[in-house]
Amino acid sequence: MTAFRKLKTLSYRASYSHAGRYYTLDEIARYDENGLWSYNRIHFSKNGSLINTLERMIDSAENGYFASELKRALKVRVQDALLKLYCSQRVIRQQIGGEYLYLSADEWQDQLERRKRLIEANEKEKGLYFQSGFDSPEVRSCLQLFLSTLNEKQRRLYVGFESMKFGRSGDVIFSRVTGMNVKTIATGRKELLSHDISPDRIRREGAGRPAIKKN
Repeated sequence: MTAFRKLKTLSYRASYSHAGRYYTLDEIARYDENGLWSYNRIHFSKNGSLINTLERMIDSAENGYFASELKRALKVRVQDALLKLYCSQRVIRQQIGGEYLYLSADEWQDQLERRKRLIEANEKEKGLYFQSGFDSPEVRSCLQLFLSTLNEKQRRLYVGFESMKFGRSGDVIFSRVTGMNVKTIATGRKELLSHDISPDRIRREGAGRPAIKKN
């Protein structure tokens, strides 16, 4: 208790790792551009707790952050803290491909648009971007309109078919263009390859959520 009383008179920080059991003084820490500093695998932040640090980083990010990017930057597990931030509406998340992008609650639309442009630029550079006209805003708009006229099964099969044309990256690319879950697209592609499609049922027998009575 004597140590804690002394710490209260100083400018100190508790670690955001190791359940906050370690402390440092601001005059000792050498924070990076994100306000982070590590010593012997003990991690500190100018913003205090892990939740506050995540919120500050997401709010100030130009393009938002994927969970994997935050984990690399902070060097700790972030999934539980991100879920708390999302459930309390302190951040927004959008699914891109098979991963959630975490965005500021106030600036999320601008962050999301910049991230999409960055992804598209990277895909062009790697040769993964659409060369068949899907990069045109008009074509994308017409595609969304067309998909809205189809039922769940038809959308799944059509987008799965288009995905097949692009090889291994097809599911992820079409998920970004259509907003459909990458797993749904993969399911449609696998159904086509199996040649086992019922013309009547939208979902295969036994699929979908369990009945409320069963739960």
